[in-house]
Amino acid sequence: MSKKDAYINAYLISFLYVGLGTLTVLSVYPADKFSGEWVWVGLLLTFPVNFISFGYRYMEAGSYLPVALIQFCVFVLTGWMIYRGYFKKRVVV
Repeated sequence: MSKKDAYINAYLISFLYVGLGTLTVLSVYPADKFSGEWVWVGLLLTFPVNFISFGYRYMEAGSYLPVALIQFCVFVLTGWMIYRGYFKKRVVV
């Protein structure tokens, strides 16, 4: 696997995982568009990447932009960690 492919795979996994966490955090309150019973399962599955944004959303119910910015930073950090932890071992130079 090349370095470029490893980065693409790491950030794709990060996008899917953090994206699910973002959707979950933005659906916590009953007035939110995608609110439902599935939210608590989603929160439990994605808790490592959304505990900061969940805490912020719990304090400020109507703010979406700060949650999106927090989750973007978490996305970048998670993609880098996945690359360093898993895919770097598989890169053939």
